[in-house]
Amino acid sequence: MVIKCFIASTAAALLILCGCTDLTEFDHTMRAGINIFYAPDLTAVHTIENISGARSLCPLPGCFIVATTEGTLIRFDIESYEQTGSFTIGSPSSAGYFEMEYSPTENSVYIIGALGQILELYIPDMEIMDSFSICENPVDIEIGTILELAYFYVAGATSRKIFEVRLGTNIVSRSSTLPSSPTCMAISQCQDTILIGTMAGTETVSIGEGMMRHRTMVIPRIVAIETVPNDTTFCSVFYRGSTVSLVTILNYFPNPLVWTGKVTIAGDIHYMCAESDGSHVYVLSYLGDDISRLVAYNCSDYFIESQIDLPGYPLDLEISPGGTLLVLTAE
Repeated sequence: MVIKCFIASTAAALLILCGCTDLTEFDHTMRAGINIFYAPDLTAVHTIENISGARSLCPLPGCFIVATTEGTLIRFDIESYEQTGSFTIGSPSSAGYFEMEYSPTENSVYIIGALGQILELYIPDMEIMDSFSICENPVDIEIGTILELAYFYVAGATSRKIFEVRLGTNIVSRSSTLPSSPTCMAISQCQDTILIGTMAGTETVSIGEGMMRHRTMVIPRIVAIETVPNDTTFCSVFYRGSTVSLVTILNYFPNPLVWTGKVTIAGDIHYMCAESDGSHVYVLSYLGDDISRLVAYNCSDYFIESQIDLPGYPLDLEISPGGTLLVLTAE
């Protein structure tokens, strides 16, 4: 996904977006680290320090990878946490190499790279399978859990569109235009609807047969959202005035959305991930003064089960196949 007329000054202006846009301007020489915790009690397991330019994480079978603003990809063993490889995937970019998504169907990883291009990397050797452009400013990529459905979805901020892209060819098949720029999204478990946070509010886009259609929802503006696995619900973070709430969305049709289990959380710049069994959702947020907070939210009883503060600015949050949390922060 290449940005056709993208220049550095435009990038800097766009990168002031915060929250689930996953866009924040950093010096590409920053030092970051990964804190690893057992879930859901958030007991510390291990720390990997001083990863130059680390920007995003992606857990894979038997390993996890870290993309850096220096245009490299670093692979770590999921059990020993030892580095097992380093790969060059592009040129340095202070705004690129975020939002990685694993495609089990193709045994590949998609990542938003330098200048908004989307790269597809083959997992065994991290070779670039494809490099393509669809919109000027991609801010999110989502791949559903139904492997038989051969599509993934890209949110474009400048175009205000959600694009449906065919796996394999990486060609757009459909799109839907929104009233405002999207910042984050999540696909329903049955893969018929996308729930989307935008700069102005919350939207849904139907992705069943026929045209992709959007609806503006009666709900506060979502700034982070995650599909709850093995369930029909979502968990989301939204703002209502100055209050930041974490809720479970029970129903998104008909309008308005129905939610429950609201808890108040602190901070901003939110990242989310969920347990594969749907039991817990985890939220990483920024409290200010170079401190981040990680919370574990119980999706059955709707309460904050545990939380921990850690130094650094939040960059990404993922959960490994083995159940440990990978928390990427920069100091």
